[in-house]
Order: sequence, then C-alpha cells, then structure tokens
Amino acid sequence: MTRKQTAHPGGRPTDAAPPAPDETPVQRFRATAARFGDRLAVHGPSGQWTYRELDAASDELAARIRPMAGPGDRVALWCGHDIAAVAAVLAVLKTGAAYVPLDPQQPKAQPAVLAATAPTLLLTDAAHARAAERAAEGVPVLAIAGDGPGGDLGGGLRGPAFAAQDTAGAPARVRPDGGTESSREVLAQALGFAGRLGLTAEDRVPLVARHALDGSVPELFAALLTGASLHVLNPYAAPPATLLGELARQRATVLHGTADLLRLFLVQLGAGAPVPGLRAVAVSGDGELPDVAGHFPGAELVTVNVAQDAAGTAGGRRSEPAEAEVLLRAHPTVRHAAVLADPQAPPGHRLTGYVTSPGPQGAAPEELLRHLRAALPEYAVPQRIVVLPRLPLDPTGRLDRSRLPAPRAAEAAEPGDAPRTEQERRVAELWCEVLARDTAALPDEFFASGGDSARVMRLLQRVRAEYGVAVSVPAFLAAPTLGTLTRLVAAAAPAPTAPTAPHAPAS
Repeated sequence: MTRKQTAHPGGRPTDAAPPAPDETPVQRFRATAARFGDRLAVHGPSGQWTYRELDAASDELAARIRPMAGPGDRVALWCGHDIAAVAAVLAVLKTGAAYVPLDPQQPKAQPAVLAATAPTLLLTDAAHARAAERAAEGVPVLAIAGDGPGGDLGGGLRGPAFAAQDTAGAPARVRPDGGTESSREVLAQALGFAGRLGLTAEDRVPLVARHALDGSVPELFAALLTGASLHVLNPYAAPPATLLGELARQRATVLHGTADLLRLFLVQLGAGAPVPGLRAVAVSGDGELPDVAGHFPGAELVTVNVAQDAAGTAGGRRSEPAEAEVLLRAHPTVRHAAVLADPQAPPGHRLTGYVTSPGPQGAAPEELLRHLRAALPEYAVPQRIVVLPRLPLDPTGRLDRSRLPAPRAAEAAEPGDAPRTEQERRVAELWCEVLARDTAALPDEFFASGGDSARVMRLLQRVRAEYGVAVSVPAFLAAPTLGTLTRLVAAAAPAPTAPTAPHAPAS
C-alpha cells in the first residue's frame, strides 16, 4: 500500500503511512524533506523555510548543540512562538537528546520545571535570552544564533547533513513534571493525528499551540512528517475575528486546538478518537484498566480506556491536582489538603482546593494562593481555597471527594464597588456570563476570578458583538479588571470587519 493509499477512517487518503519498526520522527522527517524539498515547510512571523531549508537549519543547530548534549541528555527550550522553535525541536531530536519545552509566558514557574526535569543545556532565542539566563541556575545556556531565514541558527557551522543519533525507544519529549514521551510515542501520536484527518502534502496546518503545550506535538509533527505546511499563529494575540481572517489568509485546511480555543468559533465538538498503534498497560502491580463502552460514528461497539482520577482541564490544558495538593500540604498552616476539578464551573473544569489547619489561627486562602502562584503556572492554581474543619472520609479512611462541599458562591460586592452606569452593568453581565459568576465588582481581577487567556478572547468577542468596538488585548491585560474593561469599552473605536474564513474540520 503506497502512502497515498493509506486507509483513513473518514475515507480521505493520507500521506501518513504507518510507522516502520523502530522508525523515529527524525527518520520520517528526513524522508519527507527528501521527498518534498522545495515545498513550504514552515511559515511564521519571522519568515519561512522550505523542507530542504528547515532540514539544513536544524542540522546546523544540532551541530552546535552536540558538543554540549547528546543521547540520553535533556535540552530545555525557552523560545518564542516562531519558526526558530520548530527548528530547535528538530535539532535537539537529531542529537539524540530529549527536548524539555518551557513556557516563556509563565516565567515564574520555569525554575521549578528546570529543577524537576534536570536538563543538560538550555537553548533560547535572542528575545528570551535574558530571562532564560536568570532562570537557568547553573544550567549552561546556548543562544540560537539567528531567529529565522535571515539569521544563522548554526552560528556559521556548515558541512554535510548532521548524523542523527536518535532511537525509537529513547525519550524525545520531557513534560514539566519530569515524565517522558519516547520517539516511538511521539511518532505514533503524530501519525495517528495525521491519519484521522487524512493529512497530505497539500494541507496547510496552523500551529496554534506553543511548543510548551501538549497540543503542539500532533500539530507540529503531523504536518512535518506528511509534507504539509506548518503556519505558526498566536491565537490569543488578537481578537477572534482577526484570527479568523489570518486563518483565511494562510488558507488553513485544518484547525486543531483545545476546546476553549475552538469554542471561539464552533458550537459542538466531537469526542476524538483513539491513537492507533498504542495500547494502555497497567504497570503498578495487579489490576485491570476500566473500560467504558460506546460508539464512534460509522463504527461498531468499541471500548475506550478512561482515566479514573481527579484530573481536569483548566485554561484548555490538562491540570494535575496532585501538584497543587503537594504544595498546599507543604505550607505550615495546612494539615490536610485536597484539590479537584469543579464540574459546576463550565466551560473548562476549574480547580478548587480544600484544606484543614493544624492550629487555631486557621489557614488564609489568599496566602495559600500566593504560595501556589509562586511555583505553578496560573492555569494550574485553584480558583479558590475552601478552609474546612476536617476533610470527609469514607469507611476505609480515604478521602471521600463526593462529600466535599460545593465552592462558596462569590461574595456580594461592596456598594461602592458595584457597577453604577447602565453600560457598566451590561459589561458586568458579559463578564459574569464568561466567568460563570453571579456578581462582579469594578475592582475584580479577571484571572483571580477564574479567567484564562481563552476566556479573555471570548469576553472581548462578546464586547465586540454587543458594542461594535474592538478592545485591545494588551490594553486590557495591562490591568485586567472589570473597571478597566468598562473604561476601554467607553473609549474604543468601532471594530473593523474581517474576511470570512473558509470552512475547516475540527479535531
């Protein structure tokens, strides 16, 4: 069966042939670059590369990395959302090392990630070099010599193609908690994604997830391993209408993103599909994985393995309550702690923390939230902390999460802080709708009230629809309170119309 004839559940042919035994992402990329050398590989704010140019640029950067890191090592990436980050990921894999994606938008949390992942080297670009050096704490820092086609990622190194050192079973990506994904897993995930969508070299795939996020893996690798073109976009840098216009200009054929991102454009989403070539195995002793039966469209009865844990999503990203629980228990005013997703807070399960205190003074929720924000990214910090005299236990002495009380409703605003004018009251209504709150006061801070970057865009989209004005994202984020938003609405200019984007399938 040729690549073009590879089967796809939806009936569309794909260039994503199944992986060969012990094949790696680098090997598949090499073959794709040889096949589609002059086709566009990646486009972004700083320029673009063909497949041949991207292969050469990542070779040159790999040659710079190799004296400092190689097989078995970990290389942290502190890079902006641009084409240089794409070349950096490939370069690290070509050395046989695993890449540790760091998030420049969460600089306070990155020292903890560096401590948990123990990289040998920190690779950064010019725009983030100073912040990366401050956070490195003894880890050598290597700056990318150029940021794109106009620069030189290899720092002047030239020569034959770099001899890749990767193997299928070796780690390819390291998550912030220190867990790893092998080259085999990354390849299976990418080709499974490409196969489900029927990606071919004719497709144009937006890369909207930063490389620090899990969603970047299928977007980045699925495109580059099938000959499609990758288009680096920042979905939160402009209002949704502007993003739709940019998708239209880039002629995107596929859009992949979190539920919160897709809610900006879509009404209803499918549940997704299993990743072919992978199976779940219980590794912690005897036991069985629970099965939930269901139907996929056009298929017979299937079973889906699901995680029976307390994890949820916040800000469109998977959050592990255990991370916040460990930090809460380490605080001197806390005896016991539990963190879980709040299913009554759509859209996106926001986290709530429950604590008990060992002393009569009790624990101060605001102090505990500051303690968590110093070590965790904002989306992983519980929206609120509830102090209890004791945590409910089941007959076996374990925490009974079903008996934890629902989070307390938002307290009423002080009379002087309540919206006063008709416009302030209407903006406050939009604010409450987006944040699923009952009341709001002018001093309320958006992120402290349970907001995230996706909800910022949704709120400004609602304001645009209500008043016909375009509120600047940076202006709102400079002081993201309800009072700021009402002032910006009053001063904003009418919003321009945007071109209509072509229809693209959701994934």
